[in-house]
Amino acid sequence: MLNFTLTDNYAEMSTLAAKRVAQALERKPDLVMALPTGGTPIGLLQEMSRMARDNEADFSRAYSFNIDEYIPLTKDDPQSYYWFLENYFYQHANLPVENRFVPDVLAADLAVECARYERMIQDYGNFDLAVLGIGHDGHIGFNEPHSTHSPVCHVIDLNDETIEANARFFERREDVPRQAITLGMGTILKSKEIVLIANGESKAHVMKQLYECTAIDPLFPASFLLLHPDVTIICDREAASLIPSLR
Repeated sequence: MLNFTLTDNYAEMSTLAAKRVAQALERKPDLVMALPTGGTPIGLLQEMSRMARDNEADFSRAYSFNIDEYIPLTKDDPQSYYWFLENYFYQHANLPVENRFVPDVLAADLAVECARYERMIQDYGNFDLAVLGIGHDGHIGFNEPHSTHSPVCHVIDLNDETIEANARFFERREDVPRQAITLGMGTILKSKEIVLIANGESKAHVMKQLYECTAIDPLFPASFLLLHPDVTIICDREAASLIPSLR
């Protein structure tokens, strides 16, 4: 079930999502999280960091898993998604280094590494909370529109739209990685709770599509969220501007 929550602006969206994380952490101090990257979650991660600094949230027993990672960027590469979480959250919070997980995109056998990462998530009891962003084409993580989907952690060839959308983070378009490791939608859907965040006019069309979605469509990966019983979608007024009932 998809539950939409409207906020006035980006700051309110970020704060409300951070409160959801804090509430889940209060219920379960050893919370197992999947955290997003990209432009949308920066405010969320900054608010989570503030909560940690101000002793409003204690991440000392929590675990965090990257949803995806570029191949072949190292953890200390400023364009890697591990570095992103390190920069915006980890270094500001008290989440132990040994509790921060990301696929090893430099592994000799990436298929074996994907299986290892999948097993590790299962060993921790799957996610208690997965926080997600959404792409303009409805992709979740790097699960892009395709006729077939791997439900588990896998290597993905990025499509041109994703490469173009991420080019703004790189000096040159040709520097954008063409592959990534991503969690599958099956792994994400095993999370006990899912929170998806979206903001800005650029997300208005995809949010309208998600709001009106009634059936699973592999060409619209976000539609798989219909299979989960507890999905909260937090968006600002600009992202919801094409949904009359939410305006």
